[in-house]
Amino acid sequence: MHDQAGVEARAEGRSPVPRLAAALLLASILAAPGDVSGAAPSLLKGEVDAGGLVRAIAREKGRVVLVNFWATWCVPCREEFPELSKLQARHRGAGLSVLGVSTDFEKAKPAVEQFLREQKPTFPNYRKKSGGDDQEFIEVVDPKWGGELPFSVLYDRSGRKVKVFSGELPFAAAEKEIRGLLAGPTRAGR
Repeated sequence: MHDQAGVEARAEGRSPVPRLAAALLLASILAAPGDVSGAAPSLLKGEVDAGGLVRAIAREKGRVVLVNFWATWCVPCREEFPELSKLQARHRGAGLSVLGVSTDFEKAKPAVEQFLREQKPTFPNYRKKSGGDDQEFIEVVDPKWGGELPFSVLYDRSGRKVKVFSGELPFAAAEKEIRGLLAGPTRAGR
């Protein structure tokens, strides 16, 4: 087999080494482990099942937590999403943590990533892990939850569930509730 670049280079009096070195470098980059495709890193903080959701909320102990369940196909979810970022920005310093959980299926993960790139949320977002026990997940979120979206759950500083909001979040009422919880006692160490 002939190296066409090398034959042409020798015919012109040049050495084929620079082209060979470049080809070897390119081959080693393409064979290297890891993502060298230039794809953006995931904007999801991870995937959660029932236990993962409990741990994510527990990590925020000492803060008031609003968990919002959403999906890319849900128009009201998409419409309220920017307001969640504003809510987080207004009250973060006082001790509010907003967490988002996409309920989109695994096959919609690219759409979830695209939505998060467009929205640039000021709060972490997870995706509900596919498979597993959906009933267990529902029980952790709220036993009365029928799967409607958007759906939000508010927790006090001790991690106790205080209120659920089914459907679009009534921001004025939710913010009033959040302010009351933020005015309550804080936990040492936070």
